[in-house]
Amino acid sequence: MKSVYRRRFLATGLAAGALPLFSIGRARAALPGEITIDYAYYSPLSLLLKNSDALKQVLPDTKVNFVLSQGSNKALEFLRGRAIILGSAAGSATLLARANGTPVQTVYVNDHAETTALVVKKVSPIQTVADLKGKKVAVTPGTEPYAFLLQALSGAGLKPADITIVPLQHPLGHAALTRGDVDAWAGLDPFMAEGQLQNGDRLFYRNPAIITPNVLVVREDYATKQPELILKLIQAYEIVRKQAIANPDLLVTNLVKEASLTPDVAKLEIGRQSFTNPVLDDAGLAKITADGKIYQQFGFIKPSVDVAKTVAELNNRSFTDQLAHG
Repeated sequence: MKSVYRRRFLATGLAAGALPLFSIGRARAALPGEITIDYAYYSPLSLLLKNSDALKQVLPDTKVNFVLSQGSNKALEFLRGRAIILGSAAGSATLLARANGTPVQTVYVNDHAETTALVVKKVSPIQTVADLKGKKVAVTPGTEPYAFLLQALSGAGLKPADITIVPLQHPLGHAALTRGDVDAWAGLDPFMAEGQLQNGDRLFYRNPAIITPNVLVVREDYATKQPELILKLIQAYEIVRKQAIANPDLLVTNLVKEASLTPDVAKLEIGRQSFTNPVLDDAGLAKITADGKIYQQFGFIKPSVDVAKTVAELNNRSFTDQLAHG
């Protein structure tokens, strides 16, 4: 399985400009004939969307291409380069991008999930976050696991400088832990679930209360110029969200197919997720704000940035409000 992930990772690690582009110069009423959106293993609804007819139902005359995002950082990179018009990313990662100049907005919540934890091998002596001092920790910068790691370090009285951060994309971080190249890994499903079941990896620090929702993200200018298209894409996500609630086995089947997982690994990931609320509500915004402050505390967001104001500008609820009103 690791070789499958490695091949897919290398095959999809393209420059954003190499992917199919889209036009933002059309009149608001004109829907484009072809668009590109992402899918991700950490976003099971995106996998279900990719393999359903939901998009054909709402966009019968538009060809939709899909590109794999290996992490929130990749989805946001694609959005920066205008390679996709809709991406899946963690709320904290989206805020970090906007605070540092990428004009993105959240328009929908994919899921609320325990997608990340701090992970060590079964035989590791590490038991607490404090035990990470002086150790090597793999993590993907600009993603939910990165914000989670910073929150954990702060809670234990540590700083990023107290550990050696090894920046690796999620599947490579998982592989580095398995090989013993790092002492710990800020994990992400489905790789985290795979390590638990197949290698006996331990999730030694878990805290779902601080994990931000996974959200759908668009460029702000595109949301303004093509609101009808964005709304239709969200309507397609609503179709598969309701299907997933009615039949969770659909998510397992698609995750097994797309990510080459065993059914038990897919079920463990799906069991950590909830699809009941597609709106980025006050609770979700509070989590994103807390991550923004921790990013600012450790210098990843400039002191001059008003985090609360940036969070408010990030959250575009106009589309979910339209869904709520039919």
